[in-house]
Amino acid sequence: MKNESLESYSTRIADRITLPDPVIVGLSFGGMMAIEIAKIIPVKKIILISSAKGKKELPPYFTVCRYIPFHKLLPLHAKGSRTKILFYILGAKNEDQKKYLQDNIRINNRTGFNTWAIDKVVRWNNTEAVPNLVHIHGNKDKLLPHRYVKVDHMIANGGHLLIVNQAKEVSALLQKLVPLY
Repeated sequence: MKNESLESYSTRIADRITLPDPVIVGLSFGGMMAIEIAKIIPVKKIILISSAKGKKELPPYFTVCRYIPFHKLLPLHAKGSRTKILFYILGAKNEDQKKYLQDNIRINNRTGFNTWAIDKVVRWNNTEAVPNLVHIHGNKDKLLPHRYVKVDHMIANGGHLLIVNQAKEVSALLQKLVPLY
């Protein structure tokens, strides 16, 4: 994966989807992946949560990182004082949320996925609009501030981890958007 392009990775994931016209829900980088997958296979609906639809919705500091790789200095280890910066940016509000975040960082660091994915986000050039897309975002997201994204559903007081700290509200919304048949 180290030198794999986002398009190649998206194709590998899309090849594993066997259901016709799936509903794809993508959180953060997963939302960007959902968009790339929808360029490859037909989908019934895409639901983005705490994500962006294209490079124009990424904050200016992402563009700066294309030329000056500040993102490579991120504290992508599960411990240490610099991790507090990640807790703040991602909106971890209590010890359970901090543990959830640390566990995810630790698991994804084993394969180098975090470093690879962050670099792909910084360099993402999507300008293509995909149909049947619904965007859910928090108005307190510090990583992808809502002023840069056009959303369909804004979650009050939702940070980047709104699926954790506003889980009931997000779950109720998802049940409306994807009713069981």
